[in-house]
Amino acid sequence: MTFRKTMTAAVALSTALATTQPAWAADGVTFGVLVPLTGELGEFGKIVADAVQLGVDEINAAGGTKCGPVSIAVADTGGSAEQAIREANKMIDSEGVVAILGPASGEMVALVDLAKRKKTPMMSPYAGTITLNEIGGDYVYRTVSSDLGDGAASGLWLTEKGYKSVAFLVQNEESTISPAQVAKEAVEAAGIELTDFIVYNPGQPSYQAELISVLSHNPDAIYLAGGQESGVTVLKEAAAGGFEGEWLLTADLAVPEVFETLDPRILNDRAYVEIAEADSSLPEFKAFSQLTMDKTGKAPGPFAANSYDMAMLSAIALEAADACTGEALNAKLRGVTEGGEKVSTFAAAKEAIAAGTDVDYEGASGPLTLDESGTPAGAYMVKKATDGAWVDETFYPASAFE
Repeated sequence: MTFRKTMTAAVALSTALATTQPAWAADGVTFGVLVPLTGELGEFGKIVADAVQLGVDEINAAGGTKCGPVSIAVADTGGSAEQAIREANKMIDSEGVVAILGPASGEMVALVDLAKRKKTPMMSPYAGTITLNEIGGDYVYRTVSSDLGDGAASGLWLTEKGYKSVAFLVQNEESTISPAQVAKEAVEAAGIELTDFIVYNPGQPSYQAELISVLSHNPDAIYLAGGQESGVTVLKEAAAGGFEGEWLLTADLAVPEVFETLDPRILNDRAYVEIAEADSSLPEFKAFSQLTMDKTGKAPGPFAANSYDMAMLSAIALEAADACTGEALNAKLRGVTEGGEKVSTFAAAKEAIAAGTDVDYEGASGPLTLDESGTPAGAYMVKKATDGAWVDETFYPASAFE
């Protein structure tokens, strides 16, 4: 079943703005939000869609783009690359979206050809797959760093913790294997004993066979790179098997719902999760966090800042563009992330562009200068399970990996 909902947040433009609009300005533009609202990544998809809407509301509150107010069209991929392609085609052909925001790793890779063929930029806040390191760039962007950065952050944390022995349990997918290999190299280089490196297939009712060797070696910690369904099962079965060490989990398990499905004794004060995250000390993040609290009553979720920044970058690129099209947006998107006057809001960017000034958007998720693959440098946070919640433990800025 396809979930589709079109939300329009139209704000009347002032008379002064209307008189300065170029002849090619339209009545408005639509951003497609293509996310997994169901399936294993459903919680992340909801966070992304809500954060993009928050950004669009801010854009329209500032008078909208010179193409008019922004609306969003949301569709569910269900975690399926095939469904993502179908929905993306509908968005482009039927709804005229100028950009598609939010696909996850597998979906993003599947959409690369479509993005370039139909000249519609696509951007993800969490697609860390290293495949995009090679094929990303023109029309294909992300506001999160590569999975290789996740692996480096995990490896750095594992070595700094002082463990004598670590086991790796890794789901059989590129998005988990790639960072695990980087973390493994860091662990081995530090002289830590790697007791096991086991790659398992998801979707099994039990992982006891994979855990036999791991538990027999009784490592100080287990690095678990898995999805929510497999990860929860592994955690339960390892606890039942007597494992009393610590855990380092990867980003898919960084959601509050994990605490609802597990005995708190399995996680509290024993489990950590590593996730790409903005520097919470930055004024841009503080402003975004306060905005999120004011509008939703909740703190920002994982990848919310990266998602908000997708909307901002798309709107700022349109403001700098010479037409209200995906092709024109794409031509300006990279340029508004570097080399100009630093701005952190759409309103400030709009004012500067109107004055003929180049801008450099530094967002809620941090600086967004894009490399050749359309990827920014990344910062990471390791969070600790404390009293049924993930609490910040150790922050690694992008400079830690230079």
